[in-house]
Amino acid sequence: MSLTYLNLMDPGSTTIKRYGILNEAQGEIPHPTAIVIDKLGMIRFIRVDEDYKKRPTNEELLEAIRRIYPSSAP
Repeated sequence: MSLTYLNLMDPGSTTIKRYGILNEAQGEIPHPTAIVIDKLGMIRFIRVDEDYKKRPTNEELLEAIRRIYPSSAP
């Protein structure tokens, strides 16, 4: 199975401010965040951490995708 995803750039931090994930203590840096957004633009999974070393596992992300598209995720 192949997954298609976007990596986004955010000059001026407009997006991270809108999502509320700006880490003001670090300047214009977001808190480590994983977001799964469906084809309609709805957020279906979001995880925000304070510690950049903590990230959702691949299984957590795949489970979020499976809940949206049960027939297309492994």
